[in-house]
Amino acid sequence: MQTAESISKQLDAELDRPEQDDTQTIRRRTKRTLLLQSLGFSILTYSAMVGYYFKVVPLWGLIAANVLFYIRAYLRMHDLCHAFSTKGWVVRFLPTALFANPVWGGVSAFITTHVQHHQYLGSNQDPWLNYYAGHPLRALFFNMIEPETNLYNYVKQGRADRRLFENLAFDVARHTLNILLFKWAYLTHVLIQRICHGLGVYLFNFWPHRETWTKDATLGSFNREAAIRPYAKLLSLFFGTALVEAGMYHNRHHVLGQMLEPSHRYKDLRDDGGYTRFNDDWPLAKVQFLANGPKGTFVET
Repeated sequence: MQTAESISKQLDAELDRPEQDDTQTIRRRTKRTLLLQSLGFSILTYSAMVGYYFKVVPLWGLIAANVLFYIRAYLRMHDLCHAFSTKGWVVRFLPTALFANPVWGGVSAFITTHVQHHQYLGSNQDPWLNYYAGHPLRALFFNMIEPETNLYNYVKQGRADRRLFENLAFDVARHTLNILLFKWAYLTHVLIQRICHGLGVYLFNFWPHRETWTKDATLGSFNREAAIRPYAKLLSLFFGTALVEAGMYHNRHHVLGQMLEPSHRYKDLRDDGGYTRFNDDWPLAKVQFLANGPKGTFVET
């Protein structure tokens, strides 16, 4: 049994202990927060689907839940993939476990091709080039099939491994189970969420990386604060501040050395500096053609 003196010594030791909120502690806290937020927002959309199946939630309620919460969940998954390892089973499986829109193969295909997008922005080696280059309607088509395109680019680079097939098996199993349990309600949910996904990522992939909406627009990474600012407060009521500011300051996310910061910190980042290791002169009048990249071996000079 502890004496009053020993308890006093323990308390003194606790008070004398150095501050624990170091960088690693903060990063762990951020990782946990992003994971819980991604799960939480996807639970809201999944719950709406269950309610729709039992005729408690009307169709418009299911649509509203996906419009309001799915992109929020996807944004947190994006942030989680950027800043933390995607090799552990928690990050591999949990963030997208309740997504109706499949992120095929878990987060590996997404983050690998997305990091290459940051590395090769504006070049023919960017696996995301089809999402923002060329005619707006052509880009819209590719954004509507973004998960499948990311998986295709990942496999084409020869990156298929055991973890990928484990995640693909998990995806197929959970979608099959949901179809068996909720039938037409889940398929309706998948369709609604896919449309929300395609239109949402279209805005994030296309608009911030082009100077205008015309098919021959110059490419780069553009600040959209002036365009969004008049509507920011209203949009934040519906979609949250992090999502709105992610659209306003997406260009800062592309500045070299700032890729790991989550969206709720974009506002605090600097907005000058190079966007890729290849070209610091923006905007680009045309796509830059490189001799090597994700399809081959790049040797940095």
